[in-house]
Amino acid sequence: MSKKSKTKLYLAGPMRGIKDFNFPAFHAATKQLRAKGYDVWSPAERDIADGFDPTKDSARPMKFYMSHDLAAVCECDGVIVLDGWEKSQGACLEVHVARAVGIPVKDMQHQPASTYLTVLQEANALIYGERNASYGSPSQDFKRTAGMWTALLQLKLKDGERIRMQDVAWMMICLKASRAQHSDKRDNYVDAAGYAGCGWRCIEERG
Repeated sequence: MSKKSKTKLYLAGPMRGIKDFNFPAFHAATKQLRAKGYDVWSPAERDIADGFDPTKDSARPMKFYMSHDLAAVCECDGVIVLDGWEKSQGACLEVHVARAVGIPVKDMQHQPASTYLTVLQEANALIYGERNASYGSPSQDFKRTAGMWTALLQLKLKDGERIRMQDVAWMMICLKASRAQHSDKRDNYVDAAGYAGCGWRCIEERG
C-alpha cells in the first residue's frame, strides 16, 4: 500500500463487548493513518456521524452495520485490521469480503494479516455473510430441502414421519465427512462446521 493521498483504507476491528465499543482504538488508528497521507474510512466515525454515542447507546443489529460496512469495504483500496479482529464476527466478515474481491488486508504495521481465518471463523463468516445472502436464512433453505427429501423418501419413511430442517444439516455433515475420507481438503471441514452452525440456527429460528 503506497502513501498516496488517494489510497483509501478501511478500518476493521472488534467493537462489541469492549468499553466504548473500542472507538478510542479506531480513532487513534485513523489519526495515525491520516498523518501518513491515507484516506481512511472508519466505522466508528460513521456511527458517530449517524448520531451513535458509544458511551450511552446499545449496539444495533448486525444487519444494520453490515449493510453499510461491507459496501464500504468494496470501495476501499485496502483493509487495515486492529488487534483482536479475529474474535469479531463483523470484522471477520469484512476481511472475508475483502479477500474474496482481491483487496489486500494488513495490520497497523502494514504487515499481511494472518493468511487464514480459523476453520470456525471462516465457517461463521460464510453462514452469516456470503452464503446467507445467496441462499437466505438456513431455516428457509433447509425447510425447502427437507420437504423435497421427505417427498422423495416417502415410501421409505414411517407414516407421518418427515425429514426435519436439522436433519438436513446432519446429513450434509455426513456427506462432508465422507468426502473427507477421500481428501482432507479444508473446504470439507469449513462446510461441516458451517452446516453444524446452520442446523442450530434452524432450531433457534424455529423456536
